[in-house]
Amino acid sequence: MAKEKALQTIKDGGLIVYPTETAYAIGGDALNEKVIDQVYEAKQRPKEKGLTVIVDSLETAEQYAELNEAEEALVDEFMPGPLTIVAEKKENVPEDLNDNFVFRISSSPIARELADRPLIATSANISGESTSYSVDEISDKLMENVDFVLDKGRLPRGPTSTIVEIDGGEVFIHRKGPISKDEIEAVLNDRSIHS
Repeated sequence: MAKEKALQTIKDGGLIVYPTETAYAIGGDALNEKVIDQVYEAKQRPKEKGLTVIVDSLETAEQYAELNEAEEALVDEFMPGPLTIVAEKKENVPEDLNDNFVFRISSSPIARELADRPLIATSANISGESTSYSVDEISDKLMENVDFVLDKGRLPRGPTSTIVEIDGGEVFIHRKGPISKDEIEAVLNDRSIHS
């Protein structure tokens, strides 16, 4: 029932707090410019720091991102899982979301089910504050702006996802996480991909 309420809130253009495989996130419809603004406002996050999204499948990602062979190989190998890819966005993605389409397929079944369209997935905290692994840890200031909370109790503390960009055949790690640069390069080498 809670999941249905969360889905309806997203559909209605509201903000939700929900669990992912790494921590609690705040999000909503990533294609709705008003929602994007509300997330920035709730987190007090500077606009130049783009927002990442969760999608439910490679097929959904391809509707919004121009994926090259290397990026497709990484989706195939590491997703669902804690890898976020910085990809070139298509014109149907709102400008304010990010300069690129930055996405992952979450290994959290709940997060994946909520992402029947791209779902903003940024940590449920005021920008610069610590990551929240339970709803109790989330600041009241942020919660004032949230329409629905999907509380699944305390999440195991783990590292946030690795953020990777493939540019001109080079692998750039924007944020270190559970998946290393060596592992990423090994997959591309195994598949003889030099993007």
